Amino acid sequence: MEKIYIIDDDEDIVESISMVLKANDYEVAAQYNDEDVVENVSKFSPDLIILDVIFPEDHSAGFKIARALKSDEKLVKIPIIMLSAVNEKGIFMGRFSDQDIDQSWLPVNKFLDKPVQPKELIRLVKSVLENS
Repeated sequence: MEKIYIIDDDEDIVESISMVLKANDYEVAAQYNDEDVVENVSKFSPDLIILDVIFPEDHSAGFKIARALKSDEKLVKIPIIMLSAVNEKGIFMGRFSDQDIDQSWLPVNKFLDKPVQPKELIRLVKSVLENS
C-alpha cells in the first residue's frame, strides 16, 4: 500500500483528501502546521507528499517546506504535489502552473488547485507516483 503524507492547515481539506485517498487504498498521515515537517515526513516515510502553499503564520511556508524536504538526502526523491488556492484567491502575483516548477525555487512535481476534485486528485496522485 502506497503512503501519502498531507501537510495543510485546513483540517476540512485534510479530512476530505484523506477520505478520498483511503477509499482508493492509500495509507494516509497528515499534519496541520509547518513545524518539524522534515522529521515527521522522515518518520512516516511516504511515497508522496501533498503540500499546501500558505499557512497562517507564513504565506510562503509551502515553498520553504518543499525546499527543506528536497534538501534532505533521505527525502529528496519523494514527489510533492503542491496544493493551493493561490490561483483562486490571487494572493500572489500571477498564477501558479507546472511551468513554475524549478528544482531550486519551487521543487515540486505538480500543482493541484483547491477546491480539490476527487477524480482529479486520484488521477494526479496515480500519475505522479507512476512517474517517480
